[in-house]
Amino acid sequence: MEKKRIEWLDIAKAISIILVVLGHAGHAYLDIYLGWFRMPLFFFLSGILFKPVLFKNYINWASNKTFRMMLPYFVYGIAIYIIFNIQNLSLLPEHLYNLLYWGSGLQGPYGVFWFITVLLITQLLLGIIANFYKWIQFSIIAVMFIAGHLQVVTEIDWPWNINVVMIAIFYYSLGYYCRNIISKYHDSLSIAFVSAFLAVLAILIDVNGYLDFYLNLKMSSYNHFILDIIIPLLFFMPIIYISNLITRFPIKELLKVIGKFSIVIMYLHLPVNIFFRTILDYNVTTFEFTILGVIIPVILGYIFSLTKPTRVLFLGIK
Repeated sequence: MEKKRIEWLDIAKAISIILVVLGHAGHAYLDIYLGWFRMPLFFFLSGILFKPVLFKNYINWASNKTFRMMLPYFVYGIAIYIIFNIQNLSLLPEHLYNLLYWGSGLQGPYGVFWFITVLLITQLLLGIIANFYKWIQFSIIAVMFIAGHLQVVTEIDWPWNINVVMIAIFYYSLGYYCRNIISKYHDSLSIAFVSAFLAVLAILIDVNGYLDFYLNLKMSSYNHFILDIIIPLLFFMPIIYISNLITRFPIKELLKVIGKFSIVIMYLHLPVNIFFRTILDYNVTTFEFTILGVIIPVILGYIFSLTKPTRVLFLGIK
């Protein structure tokens, strides 16, 4: 059961990152409706793997996790800058400052770097919260989620998009708190079908102008804290069910590899396609954007996994 659970989780992460890449490919409607759930889903799936840590072990745990996530953050950030600015390296210190401070301000090839810092802070925060009584945990997360929607919070350009943690921690902790339920019902066709039906219904209502819903975590664009709970969740179980279904077919091996290198894809899918469009002057299609943005980072991720230094620098594996 544990082995199968890991399989479907890797596959679900693969589907999630493919949808992230597809949403960035430039198709307006895809970007809007995939934006409803793709990043909440990524936080949710990550939360399933969260393991609580005792207060006495917290400093070592937090230091290790910060090192493992932030070293690749800066390695990728510097490498991408050098590739695109080889003729002008004098602005590298300014770029390092941007990596140290900005969240939503990181654009172009660095457009998804905000996710790494938000995920890190979310994990560190839940590491503290998880030591309290359950009712205190739930209360803190609920208050943060509601407060994160306040205009006074969303209008400020926070360093590292730290305000988004107030929203992300809800989806992340939901994966953590519900993992036993998910393990029990991840292969439930009835739950997946009803959830998928309601998700499609929500899209149809929105298309016809009866629903004003928009969700973009990076830009702190969320307009209804009730719908921000309900609508993303409608998409979770269908994707989990499909992921479990795929474990029965040979294609699972490819998707497991994609899921394994999902963070590499997160870092590199934009730089890869921007390289094709600007350096090689090749205008990729939506399909090509998705294929290139997944396959090339997976190949690079595999290469990075072959030696200890590259595992540490690019994958954060000690």
